[in-house]
Amino acid sequence: MEWILFMIGGAVIGIISGFFGIGGGIVLTPTLLVLGYEPSQAITLSLMLTLGSTVTGTMSHIRLKNVNVKLAVLLGVFGVIGSVVTVPFVKWLDEMNGASTVISIVYIAILSWFSYQFLSRRQQDLKAKGKSAAPIIGLFTGVISSLMGVSGGFVMTPLLTKWLKLDLSKAIGTSISAASIIVLSGITSYMYTGESLDYRHGILLIIGALIGTPIGSIQLKRFSGVSVKRMLAVLYMVVAVSVIFKMLSITIVSLGLILVSVLVFFGMLGRGDRSRVPS
Repeated sequence: MEWILFMIGGAVIGIISGFFGIGGGIVLTPTLLVLGYEPSQAITLSLMLTLGSTVTGTMSHIRLKNVNVKLAVLLGVFGVIGSVVTVPFVKWLDEMNGASTVISIVYIAILSWFSYQFLSRRQQDLKAKGKSAAPIIGLFTGVISSLMGVSGGFVMTPLLTKWLKLDLSKAIGTSISAASIIVLSGITSYMYTGESLDYRHGILLIIGALIGTPIGSIQLKRFSGVSVKRMLAVLYMVVAVSVIFKMLSITIVSLGLILVSVLVFFGMLGRGDRSRVPS
């Protein structure tokens, strides 16, 4: 029964990952923390799942021609640097029993900020910063990836659309491709520091992600960029609020919010984007 639950969980998160280009860890890490996992264990297990979803997502988006390969490599290289320098800091926090609090605060702050950015109409008035901003985006994403156990796509995607003015589909495809490189370096760095990997559960999650991620990538075609941004903003807000409840030790409400948001998301996938005019 346990292996079925982990595979289903991996498939669900894989669909979310392929649709939004966010890797899936943004949902899995807080869920594992709520379920009682130690921060470093939650991060490494989440990174294992994220690797599966980002690799399959990359292949799907390459077929859909949504990937700027040169930009993805540039983002990935600087992301590796950020990831490698962050892992020792997380291990130190874990030893001081402060990792869970720090990770939770970072989640709340970053998710709230990006949610506001997606919903704010003023973001369209910003001028493009040019490709010179790519190293900064990659470095920042690498730090966030190893600190929170995520691909960093939820950071990279909005920055690529806002700073580099990439089309949302291109931003998602390029983001998830660069994230594959960053996540792999994060897992390697944690292994180097002596962190044990939960291979059994990790592999089950990856198998599920292999099934779900291509489905999410295909579903993206059915929605307009505006609708995807709004859906992503709402997802960010729900996860941020769930983390707040987790910090207040109200775990049932925290986990319930995540589950309800996932169910609503799938309901919207089934209904489709009614505001989009068929071509």
